[in-house]
Amino acid sequence: MNISVSGRKDLLFHISDWLDFMKSHCKIHSNFKYENEDIDYVFGQTEDKTDLWGGRIAIKSYNLTRLDTYWLYDKNIGIKLPLSTKFFTEESYNNSQFILRQYHREGNAILTGTDELAERIKNDFPKYKIEASAVFDITTKEKLQQKIDSKLYDTIVLPICMNDDINFLKDIKNKGQIRLFMNAECSYTCPKKVCYGTMTKINRGRVEADAMKCSHYDLNMPRTKYDDLIDWNNFYFDKKEFDRMGFKNYKLVPPWANQQRTNIMYKDSDNCGFTIG
Repeated sequence: MNISVSGRKDLLFHISDWLDFMKSHCKIHSNFKYENEDIDYVFGQTEDKTDLWGGRIAIKSYNLTRLDTYWLYDKNIGIKLPLSTKFFTEESYNNSQFILRQYHREGNAILTGTDELAERIKNDFPKYKIEASAVFDITTKEKLQQKIDSKLYDTIVLPICMNDDINFLKDIKNKGQIRLFMNAECSYTCPKKVCYGTMTKINRGRVEADAMKCSHYDLNMPRTKYDDLIDWNNFYFDKKEFDRMGFKNYKLVPPWANQQRTNIMYKDSDNCGFTIG
């Protein structure tokens, strides 16, 4: 198996301590355990500046220090840069040459949110593995086949909600190319992921950070489903079931309330009873 682990941590933690926490949490709350040798990538924003960052607001914020990076390299664990902006421009690409050159080595990867960026990196920086981000929101066979047929991506991350569509998962022929989430965050039950677009605008410097939009807080949209009996911060999917289908690539998000934003996944958020962090 290959586990892609989030490095989105407080800078108080060295990456070694953070990975120990992630492994321990997974072991205690799920039906599987893993070791550092099973981690293919740690993903998160480094100290470098680029408006290609996606996934999280990157203004005056980063997760992985240079010390973290070299510790990971020493343990043969790759860095995966979440350059999952939803908008590609030549200006952004040209201004990001420094970071692309700096991490261009065997064992590292780029997480992309546009085919244009994937194609350019594949041609200009061939040592990177390229992964299609969950921001593509691939929820149909047609969308998935388009990504597979493009031959741009080494791996493709499905949105968390697709973990529940067992028939869809069983029908995938290229299971070795797919990466599935193993735990949950607010995107699991989000009806309209408007934050992806606004985060891109913020990271490109087009709007201020306080312009962030959320389908829950700003659009008052209900979640696609609620289950107030589940402790979402400590929830894991049944990996054994996915293993039996033939999947081998997985992704872990931080089991940390301010990262998962699980409070908005409860219908009765005031009385859900589950908070950590």
